Amino acid sequence: MVMKLDMIIGVDVGGSLIRVAIATSNLETIKIKIIPTPKENEYSIVNSIILLITELMVENNIENNELLGIGLATAGPIDQARGNIFNNANLGFKEIPLKIPLSERFPNVPIFLINDCNASVLGVHFFEASDDEKDNLVYITLSTGIGGGVICNGRLLLGKNGNAAEIGHGIVDPQSRYQCNCGAHGCWEVYSSGTGVKNRALDLIEDSRLSSKILMFMIDNEKSNITAKKLFQAARGGDKFSKSIIEQCVFYSKVGIGMVNNYYDCSSIYFGGAMMNDQDLILPPLIQQFENDPLPFTINHPPKLKVTKYIAEIGVRGALTLVKYKLDKNTVVP
Repeated sequence: MVMKLDMIIGVDVGGSLIRVAIATSNLETIKIKIIPTPKENEYSIVNSIILLITELMVENNIENNELLGIGLATAGPIDQARGNIFNNANLGFKEIPLKIPLSERFPNVPIFLINDCNASVLGVHFFEASDDEKDNLVYITLSTGIGGGVICNGRLLLGKNGNAAEIGHGIVDPQSRYQCNCGAHGCWEVYSSGTGVKNRALDLIEDSRLSSKILMFMIDNEKSNITAKKLFQAARGGDKFSKSIIEQCVFYSKVGIGMVNNYYDCSSIYFGGAMMNDQDLILPPLIQQFENDPLPFTINHPPKLKVTKYIAEIGVRGALTLVKYKLDKNTVVP
């Protein structure tokens, strides 16, 4: 009879997609399922997670007693004590229960809840960071929103409620008229996230003196068809208006990265998220700035800037890593 390995479940809840993975305890064999994030009611997300976990278990002939733990990474903020998401800017409901329904479906299986970017920095730490990066490491996602995870002096920073390093809601322009979904004005997220890039284009295109002919052709002259992806495509084609929006996105990312390095004095920053599908227009000017002239944005020695090789999977890989590190009593996690 073939002996089964004990298994770990990882979950990554994002504004657009949910990923659920099952893996061997050494994280060498990983299988992942993906669905769009449901937003019908506050229980839609957890019900979908339960369904996906169950499907993976059935497909791989795994019983509840063979699960070592479930790592649950989600866009925040999170309430660690209650196991809920609260006040999230992109998931549609003020409070979303996760831990209790999961515990009822999978009794006696440890469940670990973590902010998705805190999970992602663990994923980078385990799967790809070099030894000289591991102790002072930052992960930044540029996607629907902007988020961060930080390992400082070899320890994951969590904060009192698990919401440390909500860097996307750092104020990069206190006089801004642009309001973030969180309610504040001038967050880094309103300028450099996919949502922010799109919204700024929608707001400025009518009054801009810069030509937007290429963009308008691509969107059939219908403003509602503007997306971040279309803006990047148009910018590559020479559209002056689109290039101006991308330049603003990059500038405010310089401000945000500078703040992050001033606060955490990191060796390396790894980037992920959907915006990294257009990294050719974002990363080179950031690297050039921080290699050649960092002082306008950071007083500390600049970090190395990289893109994770697991752009789409780093969150769910981080959720798996969280369980492994907890079980191994790895000192990176509290």
